[in-house]
Amino acid sequence: MKKVRDFMTRNVITCSPEDTIFDVAKKLSENAISGMPVVDKGKLVGIISVSDIVKFMKNEIKNEDLIPEEPHSIPFILMKMIQNELKIKKELEKISKIKVKHVMSKKVITISPDASLADAAELLVKKRITRVPVIENGKIVGILTKSDLVKALVEI
Repeated sequence: MKKVRDFMTRNVITCSPEDTIFDVAKKLSENAISGMPVVDKGKLVGIISVSDIVKFMKNEIKNEDLIPEEPHSIPFILMKMIQNELKIKKELEKISKIKVKHVMSKKVITISPDASLADAAELLVKKRITRVPVIENGKIVGILTKSDLVKALVEI
C-alpha cells in the first residue's frame, strides 16, 4: 500500500508568522503555489493560503462609492475615481504591513507520513482542504497536496 511519504513534497516552502502578507503573496507567486505552512522556531503554528489573503483584503478594502449610483457629471465621476484610487492605495499601504499571524489559519490539520494515500485523500475531501502538512516527531517533513494525489493516481 502506498504511503503519504512516497508522494509528499519534501522541500516544503514555509513562512514565519512575522512575515508580512505581501512577502508571503510574493513567495506564493514566485513558487507557483497556493498556500504554505507557517513555522515558528521549527514548530508548525498555522497555514496560510491565497484565499486567506484575498479574504482578508476583501474585508479590509471597502469599495463603497467607487462609482456614484447616480452619475452627475464626467468631471465629478473622474474626481471621485481619483479619490477612490488614492483611498485604495492608502489601504494597500496599510495592509502591506499586516503580519501573517493575523491572517493565517491557526487550526492546522496534519497527517503522518505513514498514513495511506486513501486516508490522505479522504482527509482532504472531508475537511475541504487542498494541502496537508506531513508531521513526524513534531516536525514538518513534507506537505501533501491534491496535485500530489493526482500524480500518485497516475503512477498506480
